[in-house]
Amino acid sequence: MNEQFKNVDLVYLDELKVEAERAADHFSKDGNTHSDGLRIFECAHSLKVYCYGYGNQLVDTWFCKHRSCPICQWRKSRRYCSRMHELLNQNPSLLEGKWLYLTLTVRHCPIDELRSTVNHMNQAFRRLMNRDFWKKNVAGGIRFIELSEAGLETECAHPHFHCLLLVSPSMYEGTNYVSEEQWSKEWRRALQTYYSPIVNSKRLKGTDQELRDQIISYTHYSMKPTEIAFDQRWFLVTSHEMRCLRLVEPFGVIRTMLSELDGSSLFEAMEEQETIREENDASVHTWNGTEKKYRPD
Repeated sequence: MNEQFKNVDLVYLDELKVEAERAADHFSKDGNTHSDGLRIFECAHSLKVYCYGYGNQLVDTWFCKHRSCPICQWRKSRRYCSRMHELLNQNPSLLEGKWLYLTLTVRHCPIDELRSTVNHMNQAFRRLMNRDFWKKNVAGGIRFIELSEAGLETECAHPHFHCLLLVSPSMYEGTNYVSEEQWSKEWRRALQTYYSPIVNSKRLKGTDQELRDQIISYTHYSMKPTEIAFDQRWFLVTSHEMRCLRLVEPFGVIRTMLSELDGSSLFEAMEEQETIREENDASVHTWNGTEKKYRPD
């Protein structure tokens, strides 16, 4: 066991492990990906749980770190949310700024064209960033790629972008305000397509704490574990098509600030976790594949 997480709901971890087993089963039934399946099957198989304080717990386990593993996707989202907390702690002026949560979509694409579709979306996003209105009003942000099934169209997928944007006050509500209709026009122009894509724009607002909570919440939402498709072909083809593609991309001042984090919060967290291990006894919970639950040994 070489990694950990704090205050995890073991019931939710049960659900993630069930999803991970479905992903592993899909991979294991194909000779080309059988080893991927075995790797995911072993992910978080046994947990060492340290209880401390009032209902708190630290869990040590082994993660497979496979990008198609729901448990590891969830772990990655928690780690990125921690980075965002550290970013806001070390740059409190960010909570005085104006933020937008922007979703940019395209039409469903055939699953075997997913990679080329995402590459086209990436090129379109770069064109969008080069537009004058963007350069004047968007200081930076983070772009997330999310993939979902296309309803009843089993041979299609629905890739889309979620974007956290730090923008100028006049873009929030003023002379440079951009409506959803205008965002759609700009995104259509960047995509160089004939149809009007669906776009959603939401302003984040409230007190400093409320704004912080929204930024963290949308970061977590944008990186949430993907529900594993029941259709094996859909899962295997999309996993192959998405291989090695960057799913999270910071840019502008946010990218610079993230790169300059001093890691002090991480160091303090590691020291705290070591203290918890020294001062508390651990119980071991092992995955029961028949009951689909973690059971204490």
